[in-house]
Amino acid sequence: MADFQKIRTIITQDAEVDDRNSLRHFLLYANEVEVQGIIQTSSKFHWIGIPGAVKPDRKPGEHEFMGEVSGPYDQPYRWPGTDWMQEVLDDYEKDYPNLVKHASGYPTPDYLRSVTKVGNIGYEGEMEAPTEGSELIRERILDDDPRTLYIQVWGGTNTIARALMDIEAACKESPEWPALHEKISKKVVMTACGEQDPTYRSYIAESWPDMQFVKTLQMGSYAYPWMRMPEGESKDTLRASFMKAEILNGKSALESKYCTWLDGTVYPGERDRDQFGSNPDITKSWFGARFGMPEPQAFDFLSEGDSPTFFLLFDWGFRTLEDFSYGGIAGRYHKVDDQVNSKGEPLNVWDVSLDNYTDREGNTAPTESMWPYVADIQRDFAARVDWCAADRYEDAEHAPALLLDEKEDIQAAPGETVTLHATACLDNADKAAAEPIAISFCIYKDASAACAEAATLEAAAGDADDTCIAQIRIPETAVSGDQIHVIAKAQAGGHHKLVHYQQRIITVK
Repeated sequence: MADFQKIRTIITQDAEVDDRNSLRHFLLYANEVEVQGIIQTSSKFHWIGIPGAVKPDRKPGEHEFMGEVSGPYDQPYRWPGTDWMQEVLDDYEKDYPNLVKHASGYPTPDYLRSVTKVGNIGYEGEMEAPTEGSELIRERILDDDPRTLYIQVWGGTNTIARALMDIEAACKESPEWPALHEKISKKVVMTACGEQDPTYRSYIAESWPDMQFVKTLQMGSYAYPWMRMPEGESKDTLRASFMKAEILNGKSALESKYCTWLDGTVYPGERDRDQFGSNPDITKSWFGARFGMPEPQAFDFLSEGDSPTFFLLFDWGFRTLEDFSYGGIAGRYHKVDDQVNSKGEPLNVWDVSLDNYTDREGNTAPTESMWPYVADIQRDFAARVDWCAADRYEDAEHAPALLLDEKEDIQAAPGETVTLHATACLDNADKAAAEPIAISFCIYKDASAACAEAATLEAAAGDADDTCIAQIRIPETAVSGDQIHVIAKAQAGGHHKLVHYQQRIITVK
């Protein structure tokens, strides 16, 4: 039965090494959303091949996600098979008995198996016929569920495109088609790790230009080239010392096969040059050598380039899903204004915004907007790994609750002072409950109007423990309609220093 209080989502993935990591990570959080499908598709990086298929001679599109473009289409290319998905779910089943002791809402392993399907996997952009995966997507798009359907795109969009094409073919001649087309265009939101095949541009953008396509390409923050990012605690949590102690520590069956740099793993179907776990020359021979990466150490974080597609769906306390420009744990995004389809229709494409980040040495520069939150993500990930080995709630740590007395949207005049009251708490049974919770406030200037540079914020502890009061003075120079975003953060004590946020938006009268 559907839980209409939850975000609902379908995962599509191409079985890339980092997709495998993303799925293992995601399943520790499967209670946070309603998982309505896990579907393997193809991409320009992985396919099974179809006898007789011919790779067209085409020029990649201007906006296409670039990478290796190889063939031929009638043979497997870096193909890992599909059995791995069931192996991941078998590992989830081992962790499941303890996970459910720490949070409600985890789907049963059998349910997840029932919605795990193979989609269009023939070759890059293949959408020759309906598949179990495309049919599942089609059914979810056409159901009566009023919730937004967030479809995560970790590989190509071809299986999604096939589902939409079948809907169009069946319904286009109906008098109800214009209303249905508009309804579907609003209902489906794709959160995508770029464009990994041509089908977004060749079909979806042509037939469904209003459908929201959010490119969550925070590749420096949480993918292969993270070693080039600025120094700070986020980078600390991606290094081998953290990974071995907190993620690869044997506590979780799911994470026992989590992939890291040069960890000795050999991946079926991958060429020798693409063996991230066993090729000592990987950064020289792999196509990603263009990133100019330093040599990784064994067990350094490898990649979860696709994971921002689901981080933004979880309840960290941000308001990302109201408007992707508001920002959050998976970064901040902006609508791209200059992209159209072949008919000149504007596309509903969103891309990553940069935020100013100050590194450990005090240097400030525009940086991927997810980077400041990677340490929070990694420590929370580590806490969930602990859940898998803790058969009592009180033997593990859990994120604090953070409450603000004031409404999410506040009106204020220039020169006025806005007061915010925050309270944080942990369940008394939590392992870290005896530790103090630190509450802090900041003005999120990158998401705010220019007047935020002149706004002031003062915060002080309240009369009771684990409370904080902040006063934000709106500058006299603010004009009607300006927005100032204020972020409150609660950080628990304990080993993992788990966090929760709240976001308030002050609009100038």
